[in-house]
Amino acid sequence: MNRFFAMLGLLLGATLGGSAQNYSLQIANLTWVGGPGGYNPFGVTAYPNTVNFSITKLRTGTRTYSVMAGTSTTSGSYTRQMASGANRLNYQLYTTSAMTYPLEAPTTATANNAISGTSSAATGTVIPLSFLFYVPPGQVVAAGTYTDTVTVGVYNAYNSTTPITSTPISITTVVVAAAALSIVPTGAGFSASTSQTLDFGTLAIGQSKACDLLVKKNTSATVTFNSANGGVMKTIPTPDTNQIAYIFVANGTTLNLASAANLGLPTGVNATGMRLPINVTIGDISAAAAGNYQDQVTITVTAQ
Repeated sequence: MNRFFAMLGLLLGATLGGSAQNYSLQIANLTWVGGPGGYNPFGVTAYPNTVNFSITKLRTGTRTYSVMAGTSTTSGSYTRQMASGANRLNYQLYTTSAMTYPLEAPTTATANNAISGTSSAATGTVIPLSFLFYVPPGQVVAAGTYTDTVTVGVYNAYNSTTPITSTPISITTVVVAAAALSIVPTGAGFSASTSQTLDFGTLAIGQSKACDLLVKKNTSATVTFNSANGGVMKTIPTPDTNQIAYIFVANGTTLNLASAANLGLPTGVNATGMRLPINVTIGDISAAAAGNYQDQVTITVTAQ
């Protein structure tokens, strides 16, 4: 009897190619740090945030590395944005504090868009690195928590197509409820001016003077008016029993300044300044003695 034997040889193998994990990546989620409480849309100070992270060498020999970051999940591009609902806040990741080159990834990245180097150190060596996280000041956006996600990867070179390791990180900025005010002549635009003098000259009943209060805000706000004399003008430099009443109208509402008076503003973003006309009309002066009269009204805007 003839017997036939068959043998099936199955060779299993794996090739460790150029994308072998030469390094591991240690990086945390990012939260913007700047002014008190968070990002103030009316602040003018820039707060570049240095982001410290590290890679750890995993293989012996001289090994190159390029750390890069992908597009913004929110914008889908390197014009990076964080989102809070439908609202957007621009930001950028830069390779250095010079803020010349954004941190990018293949296939658009050039050598300038990567954090690259070479290490011949021993296995287990931790290599500290950093990049810059920048949120430009002056973005008037609604209050809220803004987030984005970007994938950071370690490549063998800036033009490699596949990372040897990568991880998504969340990027967060808290935009605080904020408001700013300007008191200007009627019709003027928002400026650094926070005071106006309404000089009536020689007083007469029914005389009126006006100015504008402009309020920038990124949420709802309350404007509070406090009269130094409880809504009347008194003699200066030394007040006595003489006083002159006046009518104070803000945004069409007559306010009683015998105590603090509040005017509520609606929710919404006003980047150029919501205009609130102010008009002051002199009341009865028949019982007042001759002299110079004055009152001071302090205006405060509080964002909610």
